[in-house]
Amino acid sequence: MADNTIIQQGTFVSDGADKILTLRSDVDWIQVYNLTNINAATQWAGVTWKWFRGMNADDSFTEYHAAATQAVSYSTCATGYNGAVYRGITLLDTSVLTPGAAIAVTAGTNATRPVYSTANTGVLIEGSIVRIQNTAHTNLNGLDFSVDAVILNTSFRLRNTLATAPGVIAGAAGTYRYIAYNETIYNQFNPKARNIANITQANPGVVTTLVNHTYQTGQKVRIKVPDACGMTQLNNQLVTVTRLGNATFSIGVDTTGYTAFNFPLPAAVPFTPAEVIPVGEDTSYNYLLDDAQTNAEFIGVVLGTSDTAGIALGSPGGTANDVIYWVAGKSFNI
Repeated sequence: MADNTIIQQGTFVSDGADKILTLRSDVDWIQVYNLTNINAATQWAGVTWKWFRGMNADDSFTEYHAAATQAVSYSTCATGYNGAVYRGITLLDTSVLTPGAAIAVTAGTNATRPVYSTANTGVLIEGSIVRIQNTAHTNLNGLDFSVDAVILNTSFRLRNTLATAPGVIAGAAGTYRYIAYNETIYNQFNPKARNIANITQANPGVVTTLVNHTYQTGQKVRIKVPDACGMTQLNNQLVTVTRLGNATFSIGVDTTGYTAFNFPLPAAVPFTPAEVIPVGEDTSYNYLLDDAQTNAEFIGVVLGTSDTAGIALGSPGGTANDVIYWVAGKSFNI
């Protein structure tokens, strides 16, 4: 690498979540430095990460403190050290928004957060969005879900809790497709409507979505509840969002006396899923075409981290309040 190949550089303070860096140009390499870890000399803390185009997603070369000294050792995130593998760096090109190839799953659990077994988790990370296909969970086939608890080349779990378990154990003939890195990218090529996983009988009722939503407090949405899902008293009601979390929001309606919501079982297939439909993109109602006529595509990288402190310590996204520096560039031929 030479200094004259640098296209962009910067710094940020980690919030403990994956960091997306949007770059002004295509990128061939990136170096990341955790200044906090470099200064602290904490054992097993990562200090630098180097990624080059052609490396696998969520990987990078890494330097780390093998002891509580300034000395460094070398590995890759995927190989790992101290008995663990670590998050790395992933190229993100949102101009490529087609579903990934079908990947086999060999089983799926009958639970309200089903776990799917697969020998190939591909580029899945916590927060990724997948589409389930051709499994014995016929009531889930064709629907998109946020995932979590990804165990490399072993399994992944559907992140948001269904009102009812699928009802059957998935057979070996199923597949999944990678759809998007997260809900923000998903919104670029899907309407911001969301299918519903559950609605509580409570005052106020709380909605859980299959894919994490990006709704904000004060936003107006319409709730669609077909007969197969129960709680038809809520069908077609216009409600005001109070955001509770990435997949949940309350609706300001007392649903205590309503019929219980259920996620339809295979016997109900085919059915129309319950759905949240935004009326306005924000609280002012004035942005119904938000992003619809704007090219929001970008090229960048994801600096991964983890909710597990030990994994975050060795990953380029860092832990909360870490000071991170980064440099990205192009390559040239001699």
